[in-house]
This record gives sequence, structure tokens and C-alpha cells, in this order.
Amino acid sequence: MKILKESLPYSTSLMPKFLSQIRKSFQLIFLLSLAGIVSERQLCAQSENMKKETVVSEGQPDTDVQDTLFHDPQKAVLYSSILPGLGQIYNKKVWKVPIIYAGFGTFVYFIDRNQRYYIDLKSKLMDPDYELKYFQGDFTDDQLTNGKDTFKRWRDMSIIGTVGFYVLQILDATVDAYMYNWNVDEDISLKIGPTSLPGPFLDNYSLGLRASLSF
Repeated sequence: MKILKESLPYSTSLMPKFLSQIRKSFQLIFLLSLAGIVSERQLCAQSENMKKETVVSEGQPDTDVQDTLFHDPQKAVLYSSILPGLGQIYNKKVWKVPIIYAGFGTFVYFIDRNQRYYIDLKSKLMDPDYELKYFQGDFTDDQLTNGKDTFKRWRDMSIIGTVGFYVLQILDATVDAYMYNWNVDEDISLKIGPTSLPGPFLDNYSLGLRASLSF
């Protein structure tokens, strides 16, 4: 595999690009989650209507219906802690599993990328005869040190983000488990459309999105 050569300096000039990549990843995850929530609410409303039409004979309670009446949030916490996404499957929110692993995959990518760049620059500082794998050009010790510290900091930020995302998916499974039997009205709807927002001047407007939830 041909290794891509990149150029330094990689200090503060690439920080906005790194944060922009993280922000775009979270925006994509948010949009997918929002679309899934809307479709899931509609399915829940249909499911509630089907449950209302189910008649259980007297003296012979339906065990399946009894099981759905009690949904244990502690199980959702345990399942999500053992394996991310398993709590969502327990809550019958399977559509969230790809989003969860897409988020983890994004963080793992940045951890691996920044770790490789950090090791590359660190090796060059320790051994002047070392040939850089991911950068080309001649750099001073200050540039190499600055780049090494920058990638180390980005790697640590990515690790912290991974831990935070892990906790977030546990909280998501917990909330879904508590709201598992929440009665969703069939008239609930979420409307998203464009809107104009006033700017700092009277003749200045900017475009935006407006979301309205009716129930």
C-alpha cells in the first residue's frame, strides 16, 4: 500500500480542520438519529393501536403481553455496558446500532491516525536519521516538537470523546428503557422546514431550520 505523504507544519493550522471533521461526523449522526426518531414514533403509534385491538381471554393471561408491560431499565444499562448497541436491541431500537458503531468507528479512526502521526514525529526527534513516513520536507526540532505535541493532544481528545460516546449510548438505552411503555399518540408529528432569521442589522437575514413538534 502506498503511504500518503503529507506536509508540516501541523500545529495550530490544522486544529480547525480536525474540529470541523469531528463536528461534521456528529452532525451526520444527529441527522440520522433525528430521521430515525420520526419514523420510530410513527411505528410506535401503529404498534400501540395494534396492542389496543389485542384481546386477552379471561383466566388465561397472555405471557407475551405481560412481558411487554415490564421493561427493565437495569437490563438495558447492563447490556449496553457489556456491548454497545445491545441495550438498544433490547429496547427494540435496532436502527440505532449502525449509528452507534459509526460514531465509534469515527473516533477509532482519529485515534489511530493521530497516534501514527505522533509516533512518526517522535521517532524523528529521537533519531535524526529516521525517515518520516507521513510527512515530507526538512523540519526544525521546534516544528517536530510542536507537531508531536499537537497530535498527542488530538489523540487524547479522541480517546476522551470515545469514552464520552460510550457513556452516551448507555444513557440513551436507559432513557429508552424507561420510556418503553410510554403511550405515543398517533397524531404526533415533527415538521422541519426552512426559515429566515434576523441578523444584527435590519436588512440582514440568514437562513436556518425550524422544527415544530405537535402532539
